[in-house]
Amino acid sequence: MVTIIDRTLTTFNTSGMTSQDLNHFCDLLFTCGVTKIELTPELVDRLNFPVTAAGLKQWLGKRRFFLTRIFPESLASAGPGTKEPKALWKLEPNELAEKNIPVGKLHSCHHQKIRITGLEDLMTRDYSEVFKALLDSGIETLDLCPGNHHHCATAIALEWLLAGGQSISCGFANHHNFPPLEEVLMGLKLSQPDLFTGDLSVLSELRDLYEKLSGQPVGKMKAIIGTDIFKVESGIHVDGVLKNPNTYEPFSPQSVGNQREIVLGKHSGRQSLLYKLNDSQLSESAAHSILKHLKSHCTKLGRNLSDRELRTLAREVQNDKQIYC
Repeated sequence: MVTIIDRTLTTFNTSGMTSQDLNHFCDLLFTCGVTKIELTPELVDRLNFPVTAAGLKQWLGKRRFFLTRIFPESLASAGPGTKEPKALWKLEPNELAEKNIPVGKLHSCHHQKIRITGLEDLMTRDYSEVFKALLDSGIETLDLCPGNHHHCATAIALEWLLAGGQSISCGFANHHNFPPLEEVLMGLKLSQPDLFTGDLSVLSELRDLYEKLSGQPVGKMKAIIGTDIFKVESGIHVDGVLKNPNTYEPFSPQSVGNQREIVLGKHSGRQSLLYKLNDSQLSESAAHSILKHLKSHCTKLGRNLSDRELRTLAREVQNDKQIYC
């Protein structure tokens, strides 16, 4: 069983967030395949979970949280006549010790639950030997959270899981230089589908909520979750996608809550034009003329044409009128 830990919320400024948004963010994380969510005690207080044992058990369901640090007084039994404190231990208190320990000295470590951080340059080394040393160290639980300064954290995380590692920590949308959660989940789904049980179609909703909570926009071309990653303009690209989407798409747009959109611009070709106009009777000469004007206008405007602008352009070209756009 592979454990996927999300650390995104531990790096947020949550002062302006509502409990409803925080709960919804957690629910979406669990839905897309996260096993555990790392929280601070302050975040636990904002999640508004029931204080009674029965209510808490029902609310938790399949949710699995754990804490980055524990206040001893939170674990103490309530005294006579006092209200029962929020029993943080019921949310799986964290015993992971985050240490910068040389791999060769793990045998002498007294902790049995260790998170390994850093290792940004691991892809330039014999990472299989490093993974073997980690897995042979005798540590009960080894969680890996590689840094992403060299943009290799996703590859490191997936190689770790393929080598037999059982726990990886991530952050949504490459937050705080953690391995990008959405990339790790998709990589796991494609490479080890038997180990993946999440629903990635909620990723677009999760992205929108992340932008709201963090105040940080996600790049339109961000792998897996970018809004524009399925926008296709290039003529040869459009032709390939229309004939067989698998030519360019390792996963479908719908699987991540997105949709394919063919747009017309200065790189478009005849197949794109015929597809957008849905006109099988369009002559070769008419298509050539429309494309010529289309590319000229897009270059001048510095953007793609809308469907309405395209139809107007096509009509005016076919009527041999002066072109306006």
